[in-house]
Amino acid sequence: MIDWINTLLTSLSMSIDAMTVSATNGLKEKGMPIRKMLLISLSYGIFQFLMPCIGYFVGFSFKERLEKYIPWIAFALLGILALKSLMDWIKGFKKAEEKKEEPRKVGFLEILLQDVATAIDALCIGFVYLELSIQNALIVFAIIGATTFVLSFLSVILAKQIARYLEKWAGLIASIVFLAVGLKILLEGIL
Repeated sequence: MIDWINTLLTSLSMSIDAMTVSATNGLKEKGMPIRKMLLISLSYGIFQFLMPCIGYFVGFSFKERLEKYIPWIAFALLGILALKSLMDWIKGFKKAEEKKEEPRKVGFLEILLQDVATAIDALCIGFVYLELSIQNALIVFAIIGATTFVLSFLSVILAKQIARYLEKWAGLIASIVFLAVGLKILLEGIL
């Protein structure tokens, strides 16, 4: 039987990292078209659905071996994104002093790294729901994915609205956010 309140709370908590990174993308790419916002948000939702599915089907046999590395993997991926964002911001800051800077685009590889980094902790959620039937587990994971999609989309729209005020600092903000999310995942995993 599905515990709907627990499912809703889990969905909200699982989507926070994706929401944060999505908002950061909105800050970095001020002129992001709606189609790209939808695709990025959809990719977060898909990864937040797929990772618990993988965790569920892998089951407890590998839980002990994988669980201790997941926070480190997420931290490493988000650390790479933080470093890249910081370097892009420094380059852009120097260019802006010389001439008007071109708008920053969020690329496919960066989005893929974000997808994996923000969803890798969702792998463990699959282990939590092993007592459910496959059908009920898939319903729960679909709710997590749908919640992540909706909240990520709303986050990138909101960020796009405030981007003009933070444009000069977007790369630095992105770097700090990626590092903070990575540290949060790491600390939750090791403490």
